[in-house]
Amino acid sequence: MPAADVVRTVTLAAPPAVVFEAVTTGTAGWLWPGEVEPREGGAAGPGAVVTAWQPGRHYANRTEGEGGWFNELDFALSDVDETGGSTHLTYRHSSVFDVGQLPGVEAHTDFYLHTLAEYVAWFPGRAATFTSVDAPGSSAEPGSFERVLRALDLADDVEVGDAVVVDLPGVGPVAAGLSYRTASFVGLRTGTALVRVFGREAWGAGVSVSVHDLAEAADGAATERAWQGWLDGLFG
Repeated sequence: MPAADVVRTVTLAAPPAVVFEAVTTGTAGWLWPGEVEPREGGAAGPGAVVTAWQPGRHYANRTEGEGGWFNELDFALSDVDETGGSTHLTYRHSSVFDVGQLPGVEAHTDFYLHTLAEYVAWFPGRAATFTSVDAPGSSAEPGSFERVLRALDLADDVEVGDAVVVDLPGVGPVAAGLSYRTASFVGLRTGTALVRVFGREAWGAGVSVSVHDLAEAADGAATERAWQGWLDGLFG
């Protein structure tokens, strides 16, 4: 399996200090929860080591395994201009990939970085309660992602930027903005949460939903029960 880099450069509507916090200690707001020891050489999750720690400027970690396998994530930050209100982020994911893995890795990278942009722009520094739920295995069948979108009343003509009212499990009807839509992913932003729907049929996997709840009294267990029951009912 060859080593490869997945590289993206994006502009984020938040200062470098806010972005640095998000990609180190605030990952529950856009990815999933993680723990980072704030120093070069510190731990960065199971098996990972911090290889760069320059607050507001540069963070990287690396995991090494058997047979020359490795995985490295690198976040390089810089000011967009002298006002310091926005950030250029160059993100690099280096690893040993199967050739067939790369399209999925690249598609997921774009979705996660979009969620990061939403988080730092709309909820900077807010603590998040993260919930991830998988639909039953039958959701890997063709058409499953579209089935979920129909159940959420997100018709094909609902486009990015549109305001919608979505009946979210455990929440009820709520005003939201459709902020991301591809053939495999949908992102919704409400006043207190980022809701992400993953349709992984193209990669032989099922549907999953992630909720980054930014409300002060967020109940992750209740969110998990609501979405799991909803997905089980849809694909049961």
